[in-house]
Amino acid sequence: MKKYSTNRQYIGSKREMWWKLFVPWIVFWFLVSVCIFYYMFCQDTEKRKDTLVSMCDEMARMLQDQFTVSMNHIQAMSILISTLHHARNPSAIDQTTFARYADRTAFERPLTSGVAYAVRVLQSEREQFEKQQGWTIKRMDTVEQNPVHKDDYAPEKLEPSPIQEEYAPVIFAQDTVSHVISVDVLSRKEDRGNVCARESGKAVLTAPFRLLKTNRLGFILTFAVYKRDLPSNATPNERIQATHGYLGGVFHVDSLVDKLLQQLASKQTVNVDVYDTTNHTHPIVMYGSNVSGDVFYHVRTLNFGDPFRKHEMRCRFKQIPPFPWLAITTSIGFFVIALLLAQISYASVLHIAKVEEDYREMMELKERAEAADVAKSQLSCYLSPVRSEHQ
Repeated sequence: MKKYSTNRQYIGSKREMWWKLFVPWIVFWFLVSVCIFYYMFCQDTEKRKDTLVSMCDEMARMLQDQFTVSMNHIQAMSILISTLHHARNPSAIDQTTFARYADRTAFERPLTSGVAYAVRVLQSEREQFEKQQGWTIKRMDTVEQNPVHKDDYAPEKLEPSPIQEEYAPVIFAQDTVSHVISVDVLSRKEDRGNVCARESGKAVLTAPFRLLKTNRLGFILTFAVYKRDLPSNATPNERIQATHGYLGGVFHVDSLVDKLLQQLASKQTVNVDVYDTTNHTHPIVMYGSNVSGDVFYHVRTLNFGDPFRKHEMRCRFKQIPPFPWLAITTSIGFFVIALLLAQISYASVLHIAKVEEDYREMMELKERAEAADVAKSQLSCYLSPVRSEHQ
């Protein structure tokens, strides 16, 4: 019984010593597993972000490239009007010629839904101009205040433009936007910014607004058409005096972004919002699907050539990120392996302890046996003389 108790005490001491090592071991590998999970989760998140950034930057680049192509062609058309319409008497361009040319060259303006030319008319020239054209200069702002269905839109029902210092009625238009002929674009507050185009000599964008007839959100890119070639250092007043009119390209924001997403096969995976951030405190939503998805989004600044207007594109995945099963299973796998190693170590410690205890007992038994042999030998030597005397 004493021997069994000693054996249990020895194995118990070994087990207690092992537990002192087991707790730090488990804590260490638990922390390692957490770090593995965090690292893999961050890697997946960064990979997802990089994918979104790459897709968003590619869309923004393509959008700007196509916009630049459209802008250059509109500028070329403004030179054409200056050369063949204002520089010739009689003009070599009429509505039919302009509409046919605009339709046949529409492939050069992949983002525009139409182009139109508005001539500058002073108040003193209005009566003669209207008699020459055979129609009255109409105002546009009343339609925006009371939008109508596209099938009910009738230009002849528009109100005459009120008396003002100057007008800009549309005289030429592509067939897709022919309903704006006779409409004074300066009667709408958003288009009054066209005066900036003639003063700067550069392209000017209007703020987003609901387009006539279609009632779709869009904006107009405008180039001023001058009576003569002006030097690059011409003053704003010189440019105003030399202005003949304004050539504008109409852009439907929703259609151009949809086309872009379809080209990149990103319509089903990426949600895109386009904002006019000229007034950063009150950005204007130009395009947005309002689809909830991934909380992370990437912001890409857009440059449409107008230094006065700011635009940006925000992209995010439509679907929330998938559950990080790989990170979870990998971290749990490492922790389970650590537990198995601990179990193997525990069994090995107990086995070694038992072997050591058995060896110690065996040595004790051996020592006892040797001591018994010695005692027996001594006893035999002591008893041998006694036996001899008796004989």
